[in-house]
Amino acid sequence: MKKESIPLLKHGNKVGRITQPIARIIRRKSANIYLTDNYIRHIFNNHAEQIEALGYTPKEFVILVMKDFNRIYKGNGNSLLLVKWNGSPKVVAIELNYSLKNKFYEVKTAQIRAKNSFNSKALMWEKQKKEFN
Repeated sequence: MKKESIPLLKHGNKVGRITQPIARIIRRKSANIYLTDNYIRHIFNNHAEQIEALGYTPKEFVILVMKDFNRIYKGNGNSLLLVKWNGSPKVVAIELNYSLKNKFYEVKTAQIRAKNSFNSKALMWEKQKKEFN
């Protein structure tokens, strides 16, 4: 597997934001989302093969989910799961943790998951339905 060169900012690469309207609904802070060096290594080591089979690098995959997520679930502990839900039996998801010290969300992992893995997760937010199931 070819390693991707990722220029990192102080906190990593900004890949998105939990906006104020969404933050109010899910009762969390509005803040930027960063992909940091530690977690990009985790994604490369644990999920890259699965992600690259879809034709994306791990960084591209995170950005794809950030642009198109349409659901947010409560993850383990204090984490959030941003999910691109569609008609397929599998969905793409990223998990975020909030850094109290730095006041931003950090991408913890990115992966492809079965829809039924969300059966036990609390749905916190859903984009207004148009064409997805």
